[in-house]
Amino acid sequence: MEQLGGVQYPDDLVTFFSDMSQLMHSHSQALDEDALKGGADISSAMGFYIRHCCVSFHMLAFEAACGLFDDLQAYKEVCMYEQQGFQPPPGLYKTALRNQAALDALLNQQVARQETQSGSESAAELIAPADELTDLAAHVTKVDLLRHSHAVCQSDFLAAVDSLYKYFDYSTGQTARPPGGAAGAEPSKGHLQDALLTLGSAHAHFGHVQEALLALNEAVRIAQQHNDNVALAHALSALCHILATASPTAVTQLTEPGAGLTDPTAHLSQLLKILKRCEKRAQDLHLPHLFVFARLALAQFALEHQTGPSNQQLAKGSQAAASQGRRSAVLGVSQAVQDTARLHQAAKLAAAVALPPPPAASAPGMVGNVGRASVADLFTATPPVFGPTSAGSASSADAVEKLAGSSHLLQAGAWKLAGNRSLSQASSLTHLACFADSATADDRALAYAQLAQVAMSKKGYKAAAEVLALADKQLPYSNSPALQAARLGLAHSRALHRGDVQHAALFASQLVGLADPTGSVSRTFRTDAQQAHVRTLLVAGRYEEAAEAARELFESCTEAGLQVQAVELLLLLGQIHEAAGAPLAALPYVLSCLLHSTVLHMDLLVCPSSLLSLLVSQRSTIMQHVD
Repeated sequence: MEQLGGVQYPDDLVTFFSDMSQLMHSHSQALDEDALKGGADISSAMGFYIRHCCVSFHMLAFEAACGLFDDLQAYKEVCMYEQQGFQPPPGLYKTALRNQAALDALLNQQVARQETQSGSESAAELIAPADELTDLAAHVTKVDLLRHSHAVCQSDFLAAVDSLYKYFDYSTGQTARPPGGAAGAEPSKGHLQDALLTLGSAHAHFGHVQEALLALNEAVRIAQQHNDNVALAHALSALCHILATASPTAVTQLTEPGAGLTDPTAHLSQLLKILKRCEKRAQDLHLPHLFVFARLALAQFALEHQTGPSNQQLAKGSQAAASQGRRSAVLGVSQAVQDTARLHQAAKLAAAVALPPPPAASAPGMVGNVGRASVADLFTATPPVFGPTSAGSASSADAVEKLAGSSHLLQAGAWKLAGNRSLSQASSLTHLACFADSATADDRALAYAQLAQVAMSKKGYKAAAEVLALADKQLPYSNSPALQAARLGLAHSRALHRGDVQHAALFASQLVGLADPTGSVSRTFRTDAQQAHVRTLLVAGRYEEAAEAARELFESCTEAGLQVQAVELLLLLGQIHEAAGAPLAALPYVLSCLLHSTVLHMDLLVCPSSLLSLLVSQRSTIMQHVD
C-alpha cells in the first residue's frame, strides 16, 4: 500500500505491477522460506487474483492506463479528505473506488444533504449523485433510500413510495438494525418495522393521516411482538407529530379500527398524554433526539392550548393565579430551549469521544432533575439509532443539533405572542447564524418568514420585501409553504393598506388555496389564511359576510383548541362591528379580547384591543348623548 500511495506518474504504475508479478512463487519454491516472505503461491486464490490484475493491466491501451492513473489519484484524494474528517468535493467520488463502509458514509451524507440543501440547489443537482451511483454500483440498494428522501423533499409522493418499496424489498437481510430489539430477534422482522415507520412518516408528511396511522399501527404490533422498544418509541413520536398537526376530524383511527378522537377535548388530552409518555420512554431508553422532540412539543402545546380563566376564577378575584398559565408557558419554552442546548452540547462531545454504555434504567428521581445537570446523561455514544426510520438516516447527535436549531424558531414564536418582537427577531437570527449548515431547508425558510413578519411590523413593507429577497437568494429553489405564505401575506397586507380590494381578495384566495384543505398538515396555517379573507371582506365594506365568516372561524378555532387564533378573532369581530357603525355590539368582543389577552399574557393583542375598547366606549357614549 505504501508503494501504491507513492505513485506520482503513469510510469509508476508499470513499475508497481512489475513488482506485483515478482511477489508470486510456485509450489516448488514452498520450501524456500525467503521466497515465502511477502509472496503468494501462484496456484492459490490470491496468486490467481494477482496474475489476473497484472495481465489486465498489461492488456490496457495507453488511454485506459492513463484513466486508471486518474482513478487512483482521485481515490487517494478522497482518502485524504476522509482521514481529515472533511467531505470530498462534489463529483470527486464519481471515479474513486470505495469500500462498503465508505460508500455507506457517502450515502448517509447525500441523504442528509437532501434535507439541508433542497432549497439551495436544484432538483437535478440533488439527484445527480444517485444517478451516478446507480450507474457505477447498481447493486447498492441504499441508493433507493436516497431517492426516497429526494422525492419527499420535492413533494413527489408516487416517487417517494416507489423508491421506498424498492429499497426495503431489495435490502432485506443486507442491512443491520441499530440496537434496541429483543435478543435473538429476526433481522427481517426489524427491517419490516423500519419499513412501516418510514412509510408512516412519508404518509404523514403528505397529509395522508389514515394511511399513516395504519402503517404505525402495524409497526407497533410487530415491534411489540419482538420487544423492540426503540421502534415503539419512534412510533410514539410519529403519532405525537400526527396528532399535533392534524385536526381532530382528520384523525378517525388510532390504535384499533373504528376508534376515533373526533372530540377536540379528547384529542388534546390524548395528545398531551402521549407526549408525556414519549418523553418518559425516551428518557428511559436514552434516546436524546426523541427526548428533545417531546420536550419541545410539550412546550409548544402549553403555549398554544393554555386554557383561559373561568367565570368562577374571575368572580373570586383569582385573575393573577389564572394568568400564571401563559406566563409559565412562555418561560417553559425558554427552559426547553436551554435543556436542548445542554443536550446538544453533550451530544456533540459524546459523539467525538467514546463513552461507556449507559445504565439499563434511569436513576430514581431523574425526571425531576431533567433539564439541570442530569440532562447531559441522556446521551449515549451509540451508532445511529434511526436506521432507515429517519428521513436523513442521521445519528442521534445530528438529530439533536437540528432540533436545537428548531427550538430557536419556537422561541421566536413565543416572544412574538408575548409582544417582544426584538427578541423574536433575535431568536430567528440565532437560528440562521448558528444552525444554517445543519438545519433543514424548511426551518431556514420559516426563519426568513418570521424575520419578514417582524420587519414588516417594525420598519414597513419595504424592509419585509428586502428580507424575502434575501430568502430568495439563499433558497432559490425552496417550495416552503411558510415562505410562500409570507410573500402572499406581505402582498395582501400592502393591498389592504392601499385600499386595493381587488388584489387583496386575489392574494387572500391564493393564501386559502395554499393551505391544506383537509387540515391534515397544519391547522393554524389554514386559520391564518381564512383570517386574511375575513379582513378583505372588512375592507371591502361587506360587514355582514365578514362577521358571519369570522364567527364560523371563531367557533372552529374554539373547538380545535386554537386559543391564540380565537383571541385574535375576538378582536377582529370587534373591529368589524365598530366599522359597521355598531359600537355597542362591538364592545363585548373587544372587552373579551382585552381580558383574555391580558390574562394569557398575549401582549401582542393587549395594545390594539385597549385602543379599540377606548374608541368603542367613546363612540357608545356619544351615541347615547345624541339619543
